[in-house]
Amino acid sequence: MNSDIHAKDAPLRLAIVGCGAISEQAHIPAAARVDEVRLAALVDTDMTHAKVLAAQFNVPTAVSSLQDCWDDIDAVILATPPHVRSKLALQSFSKGLHVLCEKPMANSSAECVEMIASARMAKRTLAVAHTYRFFPNRAYARTLYKSGRLGRMISVHIEQGDPFGWPTRTLYTLRQNMVPGGVLFNEGIHALDLLWWWFGAPESFDYQDDSLGGLESNTHLTLKYKEGGIAHFRLSRTCSLKNKVAMQFEKGFVAFPLYEMAGLTLELNGQSKQLVVHTTPWDYVEIAARQLQDFALAAIQDRPAIVPGEEGAIVIEMIESYYKKAAQRVRPARTPLPGVTW
Repeated sequence: MNSDIHAKDAPLRLAIVGCGAISEQAHIPAAARVDEVRLAALVDTDMTHAKVLAAQFNVPTAVSSLQDCWDDIDAVILATPPHVRSKLALQSFSKGLHVLCEKPMANSSAECVEMIASARMAKRTLAVAHTYRFFPNRAYARTLYKSGRLGRMISVHIEQGDPFGWPTRTLYTLRQNMVPGGVLFNEGIHALDLLWWWFGAPESFDYQDDSLGGLESNTHLTLKYKEGGIAHFRLSRTCSLKNKVAMQFEKGFVAFPLYEMAGLTLELNGQSKQLVVHTTPWDYVEIAARQLQDFALAAIQDRPAIVPGEEGAIVIEMIESYYKKAAQRVRPARTPLPGVTW
């Protein structure tokens, strides 16, 4: 294990901890596209599956525990269920490793604070996998907004939803003993990070979901901002929604599909046009590679990652406040219809 990482030490020796769908579909193939890393090990308690993936992707080592390889690596991607990420992150920092943590970075803001403090003490990089920030169309539109050309935000409408179909190996997103929340905590966290990335913290909010004590599957969230702008976010893991972001500004309008990385609709100065700002409409491995490269360069160059741990924690704090308010509601006398929030 390198105690100090410099440019001359690249590529970083990387282990991916957790060999579920996100690792198989994104993190593992992404590592092959990033010159700044060398994928040295896969870690999973299901050794049979880990060995199959290691053979498939030419990874030299598959082990059942992080401690079995941490003397041979410089950095880790934590792609486990979130209830164990904070413990693994603390262990990693104690061994001088850099950490890229899947979202949500932990199950509570208190765990996030502990992870951030540990990273600082170890002088190691802690980054969080909020991939929306690496989509070319989102980055393009945000740069336009931050330049002032669009003016003040008036309204944002986000719809995200499909019947749940993620090929999870653990079903952790549906297990209340493993996560503190449902669709907002797992799927909606990306859109919440997007809103914070663009507009900062709201002044107030209104939150509804369909939970009757279990994990929510449908939510409505309204965020009100200092200058009068309002964001509306409808989220579902049972209903098919538009899967689109639409933003109205004083001087223009921006819209893009959630699952599209190249195209966007732009209205500015009275003119409307369809823009294509990237060559590929959809390549999630490329997005994961962009994210991984940023993480590796942050570690090598000793600079902040695009999504540092401090910003990953902000979204967890926001979600906790929504759930806290929801817990204070008086439950309806009758069970709501499927898909209806209260």
